Amino acid sequence: MKKLVRDKIPEFLENAKFRKLADSEREPALRKKLIEETMEVIEADSSTNLIEELGDVYEVILTYLKFKGVDQATFLKQVEKKRTLKGSFAEFLEMEQGENDNQ
Repeated sequence: MKKLVRDKIPEFLENAKFRKLADSEREPALRKKLIEETMEVIEADSSTNLIEELGDVYEVILTYLKFKGVDQATFLKQVEKKRTLKGSFAEFLEMEQGENDNQ
């Protein structure tokens, strides 16, 4: 099974094989890892597991930002800008009907 793993995982798995990804492989691996970790959030079966999986998603996002050369402050400013313009998800509104313009 080929998948992106945390940097210290080789210390715990002596019989597994690891290689450093080439530059061209890194972004696709990060995207795939983000999906993998998000699916684990969906499947979390306890609040402890949920927090752990959300932490994994957060770690992948931080790594992705660093990979793209985006500092956290810039990222958070963009998040706040969109929140100010379109709101957050705090009211748990679900669109039942109408056009979805991916915004």
